[in-house]
Amino acid sequence: MYQVIGLGFDGCQASGLTSPFDVFNVVNTIWKQQGRRDDELYSCKVASLDGASVTCSNGMRIAADLALQDVADADLIIVPGIHHYDSKTLLSRLNALHKECRWLKQKIDDGVLVTANCSGVFLLADTGVLTGKEATTAWWLKELFITRFPDVKHRSDQLLIKNKGSFTTGSMTANLGVMLQIAEQQVGRQLAQTAARTMLIDASQTYASPYLFLQEQSDHKDSLVLAVESQLQRDIAKRIDMESLANSHSVSVRTLSRRFKSANGINLSDYLQNLRLEQTKLLLETTSLSIEQIVERVGYSSQSSLRRLFQKQLGISPREYRVKSQQA
Repeated sequence: MYQVIGLGFDGCQASGLTSPFDVFNVVNTIWKQQGRRDDELYSCKVASLDGASVTCSNGMRIAADLALQDVADADLIIVPGIHHYDSKTLLSRLNALHKECRWLKQKIDDGVLVTANCSGVFLLADTGVLTGKEATTAWWLKELFITRFPDVKHRSDQLLIKNKGSFTTGSMTANLGVMLQIAEQQVGRQLAQTAARTMLIDASQTYASPYLFLQEQSDHKDSLVLAVESQLQRDIAKRIDMESLANSHSVSVRTLSRRFKSANGINLSDYLQNLRLEQTKLLLETTSLSIEQIVERVGYSSQSSLRRLFQKQLGISPREYRVKSQQA
């Protein structure tokens, strides 16, 4: 039986503890349904500093099964996200977890596998085990992470990074995917794939790049441009007329063009082209839609225009991109 320990502390994200446990519970259930044995493959427990219950960021109280000092054997430790309002509160709460950090470092030195999600990656990085390695977090934590851990290479284009002895993830879905990858390594591909199909989890999704364009472009504070961006994203399949777009937001075409370029550093037509390209990449990576269906959803005039854009921007065809992303 594999021993899974969720590191509980006040202010942790409840889903960071409970969702991974659900994955392993499904694996246990499938194992029993297949009639192999009556015992379970995974035992999941929550450990807190002193063995007391913890209050999660959503107000949920979770009872701890044991104190950190009583964790004798562990095959996997799960570090959930740390709830925060801004960088100041995150760093303050991180500093308050210094005892948990020392315990985690000892377990890592003992060879225990650790996964950390979102802001929980900061706690893992505080142990020093990520120095000289790559890691990822939630995208909005990139700058703070780089500032605090300059010796760790932050990969905002990745949802999941695997190092020797650790996984770091930047989204809730990637965190679930890690659990399935671990299960595949420990108990076999068939069980893990059956669990993935049961829970509708895509364990292979590792690239965040299709999402980054929207995140980076919306970093400005211009309310007009934000409203226009939202409309473009919502109506991506429609033909965009600049005059109608400007009229719908009660400004002139000249004003709209000037403010859009000032906010984003590119003109509106280039933004729309990039938006459609990134949405196409996302659909190629995460769906089985045909190229013809994607062309209709994203608003290209034809399949040939999509192929030309891909060849110009990426040097490969849409089909080649799909194959490459699935092999990554």
